[in-house]
Amino acid sequence: MSFIKICTLALVTASSLAACSSYNQTDLSNKTSVSQITDGNSFMNTIKPSSAQAIIGQVTGITSQDRTQQKVTIVAQDGNSYIASISKSDFDQQNTYQMQKLVIGDYVEVMGEQSQLDDELQLTVRAMPYVLRKIIIADHQVDCVGVAPQSCWLTKPAGLTADSQANWEYRYSGIEGFDYEPNYEYTLLIKNTAIDRPPADASSIQSTLIQVLEKKRTKP
Repeated sequence: MSFIKICTLALVTASSLAACSSYNQTDLSNKTSVSQITDGNSFMNTIKPSSAQAIIGQVTGITSQDRTQQKVTIVAQDGNSYIASISKSDFDQQNTYQMQKLVIGDYVEVMGEQSQLDDELQLTVRAMPYVLRKIIIADHQVDCVGVAPQSCWLTKPAGLTADSQANWEYRYSGIEGFDYEPNYEYTLLIKNTAIDRPPADASSIQSTLIQVLEKKRTKP
């Protein structure tokens, strides 16, 4: 069995990729087009691995999922499909914060052990520090209660249908680099990064804006 790492931080050309942990938001905005992001295959081919051993993958299916474990299908750039089992029990105790709940369409960075069973490639995930995701933000905020009463955005993954009102979720934390205006509906590409040992009652995920894909006015 060999360790593999899937890196989704890099959306720039190989010449500008110094390491998986670094990127420039301006460069990403200039070099990643909306058409690339809409076309999953084209977009995945623009993501450059950090090393020859790295594999880029996209979540294409969810088999099961709860607070402690999830099983998803990840398709790599070479077309290979992996059944990825992600469980907190497989993570180092100090790194359990890295486990993030995935949705279809996510581009993921993972480290794990690869095996094969019944002609299927299996991946036991040991770490998942980064997730690249498209989300929709509603044109209004709502009252909610986190640590204290506050106003929350309503968000949902961009892959869901526009009329799926039941899929809206409260978002209690902000998105670094994103300036929200009411009466506009946004489609964003964001990077979710796991926070090492987050404070009590705080989110274990930090979200950073990669690109505003669409800003649509909904009210005059």
